[in-house]
Parts: sequence; structure tokens; C-alpha cells
Amino acid sequence: MVSVRFLSVLGLMGVGSLGLGQARAADDPTGYWATEKNESQIHITHCGEKLCGNIFWMKEPNDAKGALRLDKENEDEAKRKRPLLGLQLINMKPEDDYWKGSVYNPTNGKTYDATLKILSKNQVELKGCVAYILCGGQKWTREEPKTVNTAESCVKPAAPHADAAHAGPATPAHKTPAPAPAPATPPSDPE
Repeated sequence: MVSVRFLSVLGLMGVGSLGLGQARAADDPTGYWATEKNESQIHITHCGEKLCGNIFWMKEPNDAKGALRLDKENEDEAKRKRPLLGLQLINMKPEDDYWKGSVYNPTNGKTYDATLKILSKNQVELKGCVAYILCGGQKWTREEPKTVNTAESCVKPAAPHADAAHAGPATPAHKTPAPAPAPATPPSDPE
């Protein structure tokens, strides 16, 4: 089932005032949510009248070479160099007693129809579907924001250098760069 695989991938990436139509304050899903397998944390916020969800934390934000994991499967080639940390996955509007819109899957670069339903104060269910027919779901648990390997703690990649061939290797996001060498001591004048 395509969508079940899609939602399990979200687990491996391990995703103010309301005034938003029918959504009530008790049904406000804003906050930090651990994906089902606790391999990523999604920060859900209001963005205007919509609901947005970004990858806030990843268990493994870097690839085997130590570089930030990128959105390399995106169907839009121009977006393939975006880091996964901080990437927006959820874009939804309120509808009756749930939120409806889309969810992006960076593992395959596709966007799916999706709903987000609040099950309790500390649990939501995200369902991703292909044409609202083949659906799979995942339950997320509310938690405090993580403090390591987060979008806020990572160094944002520098703008591409005009001469990328001479650019140095990227510094892994959650590692401290080596200190710069001390300046050389000037030679003393002989007396």
C-alpha cells in the first residue's frame, strides 16, 4: 500500500490566536509532536489561517558522510539541496472536527492529500492518502521540544558560492567546527 509506506517514512525521519473557522482552542494541534517511531519531531504552528508543520528534530540529521540530510528526492530539482531539518511537511486548513490539506514526503519527493485529527490533548492522527482512497495513518504524541539535532540548533547552509568547485566541505550541523589557528607571533626585533 503506497500511503502506508509513505507514513512509515515520516516515522523514519525520524513533521497564537485561533480565529480559524470551526477549529476550537481545545482542538488546537500546535506544538511539538513525536512521530510514531520517535525518529523525528514535527513542530506544528499556525501560519495565517492555515496549519503548518515543519521537521524540528531528527534522530539522524546527518548522512553517513556527516553532511546535513537534504531533500534530494524532491520532484523539483531546484529544491533538492534544501536541508530536511526545518522543511515544511504539513499545509492544512480547518474542516469540521479535523484539519485537511497536504503532507509532503521527502523520502519519495511526493505530496499527498492528508488529514490531521486531534484524538486527545496529547495525541493526533495524521492520515496521508492517494486520491483519498488508499490511506495510511500514524499517531503522533505531544512532547516538549527537543534540544539537540534541531532545525534551530543547526547551522544554516551558506548560500552557494559562485565557484562551488573551490568551496570547502560542509560542516556537519550538530558538530562544533574546529577553532581557528592562533595568529603567528611576530618575530621580535634583535637589540
